[in-house]
Amino acid sequence: MAETSTSLHQVPPNLPAPADDGACDHLPGSRVPSIRLASTGGGVVDLAEAGRRPAVFFFYPRTGEPGRAAGAEWDAIPGARGCTPQSCGFRDLHREFTKLEVAVFGVSTQETDYQREFVARNHVLFELLSDRDLLLTRALRLPTFEYSVERG
Repeated sequence: MAETSTSLHQVPPNLPAPADDGACDHLPGSRVPSIRLASTGGGVVDLAEAGRRPAVFFFYPRTGEPGRAAGAEWDAIPGARGCTPQSCGFRDLHREFTKLEVAVFGVSTQETDYQREFVARNHVLFELLSDRDLLLTRALRLPTFEYSVERG
């Protein structure tokens, strides 16, 4: 097992490199389905409606919790590590997206309350959407995996 790094921005040694397995090759040219997801903005977002204007929807499995490591098992999943820095990267570029009139949405299967805490703690300027029930994930046939963070 890989050793867990304590810094979100420090790559642990021996981190497995993600490989493109082609599981999303069917997505280019696909229509955004009319699915309504709970938003950290306090309402729901209809993805088809939001996608009628230029928009970026980025998907991530989970963001970190303050003071709690996800564990070496998380780091061993190729491509899993990096959700918090990815979200903060979009946050840091949000002004540029706004100038281009491009909306940004982050999508995960985490609960909206959890996402709201993340938004507040990290000063995220765009909405995070909760696909808790996997409606969008199934509609787009996105690859998934299961992982449970031990509560201690």
